[in-house]
Amino acid sequence: MAYIIRRHRRIFAWSTLVVMAASLLPPASFAESEKRLFVDLVNFEPSTLTLTINADILDPQGEPMPKIEEGDLEILANGQPLKIAKMEIDTADKAKEPIAICVLMNASASYQTQGGEAHSTYDQVKEGVGRLIKTMSDDDKIAVLRYREGAVHEVVYAWASNFNQAKEAVENDKPPSGPEEGNEQIQGGIQKQKTLSPESLTAVDKALNYMAENAEKLSQARRKYLIVMSDGKNRETDVAKLQNRIKDILERYSDQQIRVYTIGFTADDPKYLPLLQTIANNTEGLYKRIDTDKFITIPGVWDGVARRIKKQYIIRAKLAELPDNGDPIKGKEELKYTIVLKAKLKDGAKEEGVKNDVRLPAPALPWKVWLKWAGIIIVGLLSLTLVIVFFVWMSRRKGNAPVEQAQSGPSKPEGPHRGRLMCVAGPLAGNEFYLIDDVTTLGRIKGNTIVLPDASVSSRHAALKIDQMRYEIADLNSQNKVLVNGQQVHKVFLKDGDRIKLGDSELQFWLK
Repeated sequence: MAYIIRRHRRIFAWSTLVVMAASLLPPASFAESEKRLFVDLVNFEPSTLTLTINADILDPQGEPMPKIEEGDLEILANGQPLKIAKMEIDTADKAKEPIAICVLMNASASYQTQGGEAHSTYDQVKEGVGRLIKTMSDDDKIAVLRYREGAVHEVVYAWASNFNQAKEAVENDKPPSGPEEGNEQIQGGIQKQKTLSPESLTAVDKALNYMAENAEKLSQARRKYLIVMSDGKNRETDVAKLQNRIKDILERYSDQQIRVYTIGFTADDPKYLPLLQTIANNTEGLYKRIDTDKFITIPGVWDGVARRIKKQYIIRAKLAELPDNGDPIKGKEELKYTIVLKAKLKDGAKEEGVKNDVRLPAPALPWKVWLKWAGIIIVGLLSLTLVIVFFVWMSRRKGNAPVEQAQSGPSKPEGPHRGRLMCVAGPLAGNEFYLIDDVTTLGRIKGNTIVLPDASVSSRHAALKIDQMRYEIADLNSQNKVLVNGQQVHKVFLKDGDRIKLGDSELQFWLK
């Protein structure tokens, strides 16, 4: 520890010169492996069928890509490309999308001036926070908190949009050295009492709670960030237990959709820095570690965080139609999707970001589909009607054939016949009908053996039965009855020359 203190004294001695060049040095590397595309938020506006995606798209150095074009992007829902009518791509700063940022600064002894040095880690943090505040505008909201030994929640600047005032409050902030200033001497970052150890996780918990309590003030901001710079130190030394504690903390505030960006820096024990990375990873945030010998890059790192937030891409895709391959949600007229944003970057890299459990309305059948099916049904019904009409016409034509034949006078059959009927009165007077079948029916409608187009004749008026050269005529319950030789009969055997009257039609029976 003594070696580290001496080393920092040398660094601080040159600080008046090197701080001026801090922003020109390359920022610390991103601890995000090689992943360069992160989907932050996905929102859908049903009235305009517009899907809005907030995404971080980065270059190989972890900085926002300077330019993204429509042809570079593809959006998939449950693995199927969305049909997009129009796409607009913008950055958050140009779109003037409101954001809410809560900054949590570590003001503990290890970040304060050591042994009379001119500048401290805390001074560098304040400069970085000031630079971040300068990038904010319009309806953005900022709050600045600090934590230290014995105090895990001290407000430097409460939620507001007066950014000059916020910057001034940060620049002038001089926290006391302990819960009772002057009562505890702390040197070299060594706490003499365990009760005065800083509690970074408790401070993060309190900061998230502070944001949740002020949710109404932040309602205009779709994106909310907690930015923490710390050494991650806690009284508890068991890292596994601390990891479980992080899980519990983040679960309590998961509905707030707050992304946590963490910056890790320590002059001595790096044991707790992975805790900061865990917090960032579990909120889809950003983790950056600053090495001890990169002390002067702290303000530049804060510049990078500000760029990351302000240069986030906003992709608005107006859908040509709603997808229909989502997972049903019981009791809701919505479908659940996994949205994937794919990007082909200018340097040849191919990246993708994923957002699960995105809800979109279940699509109604589009009018074109309705018209298509309506057309198919109408054409089908018309075709069926034409077929039915054709068969009815053919059937009627066959049924009318005997009438047409009778009206033109039937010719005598080539083979033997079993008698004949000569029409002597009525519409078919002068026509002959030859008896061939065992039963001959007479009536007005088609389907009878002999059709008599006479309104006074019933549909099925009478039947003539031939049995071993006996000819019997019977009334089939006709309206105008059957007369044989002027006498009404129900059933009677005929003799050669008998005259049969059916309504206004009269026929004479002959055996030959």
